[in-house]
This record gives sequence, C-alpha cells and structure tokens, in this order.
Amino acid sequence: MPQDVQQILFIRLSAIGDIVMASGLPSSIKQSYSLNGKSIELTWLVEAPYVSLVSSQPYVDNVIAWPKNEWRALLKARKYWALFSAIKAFRKTLKQKEFKVAIEAQGLLKSAFFAYISGAPQRIGFKSKENSERLLTFAIDKPTSPQISSEYRHLAEKLHLYCNNTNVGLPEYKMCIKPSDSVMQSAISKIDHFGLTQPFIAIAPFTTRPQKHWPYAHWQHFICMVRNHCTLPIAILGGPNDAANAEALTFECDDVISLSGKISLEESVCVVSLCKAFVGVDTGLTHLATSYEKPTVSIFGSTRPYTQTDNINTHVLFEDMVCAPCKRRPSCNGKFDCMTLVHPEKVFEQLKPYIS
Repeated sequence: MPQDVQQILFIRLSAIGDIVMASGLPSSIKQSYSLNGKSIELTWLVEAPYVSLVSSQPYVDNVIAWPKNEWRALLKARKYWALFSAIKAFRKTLKQKEFKVAIEAQGLLKSAFFAYISGAPQRIGFKSKENSERLLTFAIDKPTSPQISSEYRHLAEKLHLYCNNTNVGLPEYKMCIKPSDSVMQSAISKIDHFGLTQPFIAIAPFTTRPQKHWPYAHWQHFICMVRNHCTLPIAILGGPNDAANAEALTFECDDVISLSGKISLEESVCVVSLCKAFVGVDTGLTHLATSYEKPTVSIFGSTRPYTQTDNINTHVLFEDMVCAPCKRRPSCNGKFDCMTLVHPEKVFEQLKPYIS
C-alpha cells in the first residue's frame, strides 16, 4: 500500500437520518487530514442496507458493509462458532486496509468495537453511556445544540483541531448525499410512469416510532387543503411496510400518488432532490430535503428539534411541551399531544408561499 496515502475508517452504521446528517464528515475529514501533505483514502463502514446510499458520496473512496442481519441470524440460531468465525473474518477485512485512523460517529459500544478491531492506532469518537470511549484513544462529548447535525459539526471541529492544533481553516460542514446517475435515471423513469411529469410536492408521513408520527387525520386534512389551493401532484414516500397506509391517503383527492414500496430508498432520495417542496416528520428523507435546500416543513414531536439549518427555507414545527423530548420513552399513554397539537392549518401556512 502506498506510504503517501493515509487510510481512514469512518464509522456511521445507521440509520438513514443520521447517515444524512453525518454525510458532511467525509469532506471535513479529508480536508483536515490532508493538510499534513498526505493523500487521504476514506472508507465508510455502514450497515448493509445503506451501502448504495453512501457509495456515490463524492468524498467516500470505499464502502464496507456490516452484515448485521446475518450476524443476528447466527446469534438467534445459537450458531456461536459460525458467528465467531464471521466476526474474525470481518476483522481480517478491516485490518487488511491498514487503517491509521478510525473515526466512529455513532457513539455506541458496537461502533467503537469496530474501530478497535480495525487495528487503527488512532481511534476517535464520541463518549457514550455504554463507556465505549474505553475502546478509543480520543473521546469527545456530544453537544446539545439546536443546529442540525450539531454533534457531527462538533466532531469535525475537534478533528480539525486534533490534526492541526488550530481551528484556522476549518472546513465548511455541508451534508452531502449524492445518488448515482443510473439510480437518478431509474427514479425519473419510474415517477414518469406514475404521472409525476410536472413539479410536485413530496411528503414523508412515515417513520420508525409511533410518537414521531403526525396523526393520519391531520395528513388527510392537510392533503385536502393543498389540493384546494393548487393542482401540484403530491407524491407520498415510504417503505414497503407503509404501502397500505400510503395508498389510503391517495383516495382523499386527485393527483395524490403513493410511491411507498414502489421505489427503492436510493430512488426516494432522487425524488426528494427533484421535488418542488417537501413536508415530513422527523425522518431521514426530511433531513435530506433540507440538505438539498428544498422548501421544507419538518414536524417534530418526541425528539429534540433542530431549529437552525443551512436552508433558509426549512421551517421546523413543534410544540414546546414539558415532557418533550421524551425520545423513546413517551409518558403520555399514547396520546402523543406533541404531534396532535401541530395542526394541519399551521403546516399548510408554512408550505403555502412555495406552492402558490
């Protein structure tokens, strides 16, 4: 391996929202570390389902997939020796790259473990409740800030200082998820087939936890308000598990088209990049719309909202309740008032200037 190339391992395993918000780090890392005169080759370690999402990122040279589901299946089947062999083989794959630096941007024990078994002598990452910093050589506190990607921006600043002993010349932090040309062409072909041949509004009603969902009746009311105001088609984004609920929303008004389960995650990324305006809950596609500087209305509830973004056309709506952010431990017995109290009229008023 050429001595003038410094191999760096970047670890952000999942999920799509954090991958989007951490996507400014590869550029920052390369710029900060290249000041020592060496070329940088950056490898992103990510869970297998997200490989194609990051592989076209312009500052990523290689991608290594963590086969999480395969390991989990072996553990569930109590095939411990096979699991041990799989981990050993994975460790060998990491060590073959001869990483000098491993940067873990997840702040979990598992991500720090991968930094450790990579063999990198410098292992930099976040402190955590799991004491994962014991596997690192330099650990950083996660900040609390209203700025989007705040923890990753903070990590970028600390890495620059760590490399250069100064914050002078700190690289600009800019989220960057770029689909490949082939995926873009596939997405365009599919949405054309579904009738999205003119400027359209994209919405993302679905996410991973019920406390982050906006009520179904609110979405119905909102869609009808949009349709009464303009004729722009509305594209509903989501995964295969969301298809039935998405289809139900299409019966309310004309030109409401469900793409849920009909296009891939990477093609959904393309759709976000093509839309005229975007409305969504706290999910990765919503953060992506902000990164693409689309007019975006973000609806937050149980999670801490960011109120500062690099997109002047992002509008973050949330109710500042005493119990918020409850994150994964709601205390409202399923009422989710934080989401219910964000009324459709309020969302529509934020969107209206961009679709008039």
